[in-house]
Amino acid sequence: MEKNPEVKMQMFAHITEWQSSGQTQKSYCIDHRIPYHVFHYWFKVYRDQHSVNQQPASTFVKLKVASSSNTTYAELILPDGKRLLFHQPVSSQYVKALIG
Repeated sequence: MEKNPEVKMQMFAHITEWQSSGQTQKSYCIDHRIPYHVFHYWFKVYRDQHSVNQQPASTFVKLKVASSSNTTYAELILPDGKRLLFHQPVSSQYVKALIG
């Protein structure tokens, strides 16, 4: 269906008109005597073609990351093998609540 450029231009014009009409696709198709499946096909072609055109080219952006200290303040290894890493001081009540 997409091989005829005149049909493509005509259907793209209908899609643009439909978008500004405020109607549903179905009601627009009824009013303009366009089979719904034909409109839906061309809308998919239109959407696919326009989404490709609107996507910016992917580029890499230089990212500056502040240095962070990943040092561990304390490590608690439980009898079942689970480990708790603390990166800052915590109270004994907090640790007791964690291991409950």
